[in-house]
Amino acid sequence: MSPLRDAEWRRRGAIETVTSVGAASDAPTEPLPEPLPEKAPGLNVLTMPVPVAGDGPLSERERSQLTLCESSIDTLRIAFWAAGRALQIVRDGRLYRDNHETFDEYVEQRWDMQRSYAHKLIRAWPLAARLHPLAPTINEGQVRELLPVAAEYGEDAAITIYTTVAGGADVKVTAGKLREAVALLPERYDEAVVVERLQAWLRGELPDDSHDRAADIFTAMESRLVALTRRVVKGSSGDPVAAREFAAKLRTIAEQIEEQITA
Repeated sequence: MSPLRDAEWRRRGAIETVTSVGAASDAPTEPLPEPLPEKAPGLNVLTMPVPVAGDGPLSERERSQLTLCESSIDTLRIAFWAAGRALQIVRDGRLYRDNHETFDEYVEQRWDMQRSYAHKLIRAWPLAARLHPLAPTINEGQVRELLPVAAEYGEDAAITIYTTVAGGADVKVTAGKLREAVALLPERYDEAVVVERLQAWLRGELPDDSHDRAADIFTAMESRLVALTRRVVKGSSGDPVAAREFAAKLRTIAEQIEEQITA
């Protein structure tokens, strides 16, 4: 999906969908984002003129403009997990059935969204909801890096990794930083060992065991692929076509790895 299309479907329906169907599902009821500040009637960032840059403290008008702008920016920040919750409600409640045969058809035709992305949003939102009180500025990229950990070891493990990284001195939590942290996980997850290892890494005290770390990365990735394979096989009865497509993509990735190694 192109960034423009992604932004468009977010703008058109992410929060609207939650509002319209939020209370009608039997899905888990994790806390949703706090309501955004009310906007002045008829005023929005698309019609607001760009103000002339001034000096000194903000005027009341400028404060109002800042509040409205930050409200719109905040909408984008939380849209991904609000949309994930909404998509889960639509999927599990089969609210698409009036006009579409399947949920995948619904997201592709109604929202011009790849079905794989829709399912990623559904998987991401419960973890994002749990992380939000600890990290109000959590974004989609950061949550995405933690999803494999949540899938294999549980959400508590993913939260431990995030909070450990965030607790480091002078550390800015980014998707890249979390990716590095996840790569350092040992084959078997033990919370005390993981926390100690990550804290040493953040302090720059992790021993130079690059060879062992590379082996750990391969082993960890293999373990995650095995876990993912089990999930795919278990869920294949619900969508065998998607499962076969996924298997074909894995074969393509394996061939690309072989080509790059032998190049």
